[in-house]
Amino acid sequence: MLTATPTIPHRPLTATPLILLLIVGCLLAISVLLSKVAAGLQAPMLTYLALAMGGSGLILTLMTRGIRVGQSGFIHLLFYSLGAGALMALGSALGYLTVHKVGAAFIALALAFPPMLTWLLSLVLRIERFDLLRVSGLLIGLGGGVLLAVNKGIGAPSDTGAILVASAMPVVLAAGNVFRTRFWPKGASPRELAGAMLICGGVLTLPFGLYLEGSAGLATVLHAPMLLILIIAITTFVAQYAAMFRLQQIAGPVYLSQIGSVAAIVGSPIAVIALGEKLPDGFVLTALLIGLGLAMFQYRAAKPRSDIGNST
Repeated sequence: MLTATPTIPHRPLTATPLILLLIVGCLLAISVLLSKVAAGLQAPMLTYLALAMGGSGLILTLMTRGIRVGQSGFIHLLFYSLGAGALMALGSALGYLTVHKVGAAFIALALAFPPMLTWLLSLVLRIERFDLLRVSGLLIGLGGGVLLAVNKGIGAPSDTGAILVASAMPVVLAAGNVFRTRFWPKGASPRELAGAMLICGGVLTLPFGLYLEGSAGLATVLHAPMLLILIIAITTFVAQYAAMFRLQQIAGPVYLSQIGSVAAIVGSPIAVIALGEKLPDGFVLTALLIGLGLAMFQYRAAKPRSDIGNST
C-alpha cells in the first residue's frame, strides 16, 4: 500500500529572519544617506521626516485596503499606533536635529546601543530569555559599532544640550522596539500596523515641523530638487517598514534591533560610492566584529513570535 509523502510547506526566502534583517538594514542605510543629502540641501528636517513618514504610511494603508481593527479593538489599535508612531518619530527626530552639531560619528555610536538596551528591556518584561551566546554576539557586534564610530573620529562637541539629546536616541529606539512587541494588536498584520504607525508618526511630527520651521519649510520640501529626494525617501520607507514589522513579528525586538549594525556596515561603502566619503580606518576589523556578532546571534534560531499576531 502506497502512502502519500508529507509535503513540507515552502517558506519564501524573504520570510526568513536573516534575509529580512539584511533587507531592513540596507534600507535603513539608504534612508540615512537620503537624510544626509536632504540636510545638505538645507531641507527643514522635521517637515521632511513628517512628510516621509505620513506619505509612506498612506501608501502602505492603501496597499492593504485600509486598517482592520482586529481582535483587540479600536482603542488598542489607536493606542498602539500613536505610541509606536510617537516613539519612532521621536527617535528619528533626535538624530535628524542633532547630527549637524554632534556629528555623524556620534550618531553612529549612539545607534550601536539599541540592541543591548532592547535586550535589557525585553528581559525585564520577560519577552526574551537570557542566552549567553546571544549576549556575547550582541556585545561583539556592539564593539564593532563602537570601533566604527571611534575610527570615524568622534570630536568633542561643545553643545552639551545637543549631546544629551542625541544620547537619548538609542533609549527611545529601544523603547519603541519593545513597545511594538509588547502591545502588538492580536490579529493585525505587519503592513497594516506599519501604515498606521507611520501615519500617526507623521501627523504627530508635522505640527512641530510647521511651528519650528514655518510654512516656508513645507514649500521647500515640496519643490525640486527636494521633492525628488522626498519621493525616494517615501518609497524606501514603504519597503523598510513593511519588512521591519514582519521581521519583528517573527523574530522579536532584540533580533530586530540588529538592523543598526547592518546599516552601519552597509552604509559606509554606499557613502564612499555615492557621496565620495572616505572609509574610516579599521573598517575591515569593524566589519569582521559585526559579522562575527551577527553570526553568533544567528546561531540561535529565531523563535516565532506567534504571541504578537497571527496575520501575515
